[in-house]
Amino acid sequence: MPERLFDVAPDGKLFFGPGVLRRSPFAADVAYIIALWAHIDGDLASILSRMLKADIAVGTAMYLSLVNSGGQRSALNAAAKEALPEWQQLLLQTIGSVAETSRTERNQFAHRVWGHSSELPDAILLTHPKTIVNHNVSHRQRSEILPDGRGVIRPEPIDDKDILVYRQGDIDAAVAGAEHAQELYRLFYAVVCGSGEGPKAQLLADPIVRKRLDQIGKNASEEAKATLGIKAKEKRKH
Repeated sequence: MPERLFDVAPDGKLFFGPGVLRRSPFAADVAYIIALWAHIDGDLASILSRMLKADIAVGTAMYLSLVNSGGQRSALNAAAKEALPEWQQLLLQTIGSVAETSRTERNQFAHRVWGHSSELPDAILLTHPKTIVNHNVSHRQRSEILPDGRGVIRPEPIDDKDILVYRQGDIDAAVAGAEHAQELYRLFYAVVCGSGEGPKAQLLADPIVRKRLDQIGKNASEEAKATLGIKAKEKRKH
């Protein structure tokens, strides 16, 4: 996970602006992650279409009409509950849980503000737009009105508590997370399409999926546990 600026270099000169990412060596990777998630959403639309037994154009239009990720997840889960056996529902839930960190990071990359610090030439900074808005307001809005009617402006420094520091390792991890999410969803689509045991076996062999699935599926039916290889919880000996 990226560190917070407050913890690593709180005293540098900060700059946030639309040109920061364009001049950064990380720009191509950030664009790649955003593009990957556009394709992942296409895969999810295909999964929804398959579950609804609908033309893929219809399913895609429906999925994309749900403008936020929460609505899209709800639609997928509702369709899965009606259309899929329990073990496939658990797999979809597990993949969604594994991929959620990458989806959140993609949303931050697309909608937050990039900057840099004079103390961290090898890094790029990311923060919520409100952080910059509050800073800009403090430079323009009068905080006090004097008896003679003049206003007093008290500029505030940029609040660095919520600024994240992305270095090469953090960007590489973000790329790997998005690629992993795409691979998992494509394998699941193959599972839903009935493409043999291979895709299912690949998913169950993934160590991250395996660990999360064992957690999510602990209360599943015995049949689903057997299908997914979820070990029964050992009883404590008295």
